[in-house]
Amino acid sequence: MVVYGWIEDKKAFRMIGSALFILLGIYSLIILLGDSFAAENFLTPDEIANEELSEEIIPEIPFQTLLLPAYICFLVSSVLAIPALIFETKNNRMYRYFIVASILVALLGFFIVIGVIKSV
Repeated sequence: MVVYGWIEDKKAFRMIGSALFILLGIYSLIILLGDSFAAENFLTPDEIANEELSEEIIPEIPFQTLLLPAYICFLVSSVLAIPALIFETKNNRMYRYFIVASILVALLGFFIVIGVIKSV
């Protein structure tokens, strides 16, 4: 949406794209602050209490943990989209720097997700 709005010089599409980056960041924040990465989701309390971790090391990293860098990228992208949206509403040309940075960081997160999907 952002790229289309930028190429076609349509302010509404650029603003909707920035808002979508912010929503993606809110979703990433919910995932990061939730229980998705808690140890109790991967280990039983008996394994933790008996210290069975040292005996049995799992060589495979869980799928959710592989996506952690992507969630962080999407969160950073949304933080960069906030000033872009503010500058866009004030018709300040500084929005371009923030939106380009936001797009690049979001693309990095996208390629991390694609890499994780291909590796599984």
